[in-house]
Amino acid sequence: MSTQQVNTSLSKIFEKHKYKEKILYLAKKDKDLINLFKSYKNFGEYSRNKGFKGLLQLIIEQQLSVASAKAIYKKMKLKLKSISPEALLNTSDLDLKECGLSKQKISYLKGLALNCVNKEINFKELHKLDDELLIEEITRIKGIGPWTAQCYMLASRKREDVWPVADLGLMEAVKRIKNLEKRPSEEEMEKISQIWRPYRSIVANVLWASYD
Repeated sequence: MSTQQVNTSLSKIFEKHKYKEKILYLAKKDKDLINLFKSYKNFGEYSRNKGFKGLLQLIIEQQLSVASAKAIYKKMKLKLKSISPEALLNTSDLDLKECGLSKQKISYLKGLALNCVNKEINFKELHKLDDELLIEEITRIKGIGPWTAQCYMLASRKREDVWPVADLGLMEAVKRIKNLEKRPSEEEMEKISQIWRPYRSIVANVLWASYD
C-alpha cells in the first residue's frame, strides 16, 4: 500500500478524531504504527484527576494492576466520603489498610496530603512548569518517582510528548510492535521513542490499548 493510500485509509478511520492530524504524522514517521492504529482505532486516553486526587490515584496504581487499583480507590471513596487531603489525614491507618493500601503507600499518601494542607505544594504553579522542571519538582515528594510524575503529566495534565520509559506495559507493547527478542531497556525505550516526538503520549495511549 502506498503512502497516499495509507494516509487516505487512516484519514477515513480517524475522520472525527481530535488527534487525526497527529496520528497521520506518526504513521508517516513510523510504519510500524500503521496497523497498530488500525487495530486499536477506538483507543482511549489514560486519564486521571488533576492535583491531589490525581497524584493519589497514581500512587495507588504503583506496581498494581488497573483492576486492583480501581478497587482500592473505590473503597477509599466510600470510607473517606470526600477524597481530600484533610479527609485522608483524618482517616486512621487501620481504616486505610482495610481499603487495601500497604503501610508504605499509606505513609506516602499521608505525606502528600500533609504537604498539600501545609501549602508546600502549589499545583497552580507546578502546572506552569515545563515537562523537565515539573518532573523535578513532583519527584521531590516522597513516594513519587519518575514513572508517577510522567504519568501525572500524561494522564492529568494531558501533555503531548510524555513517554514513561519504565512502564512494563509499554515495554511489552514496544517489544511486540518492533519484533524484538526481549523486552527493551529504559535506554532502548527512550531511543526507540525519538521518532515519535513530539506526540509520544498518543503512542503511549495506543500501545497501552494494545497491551490491555
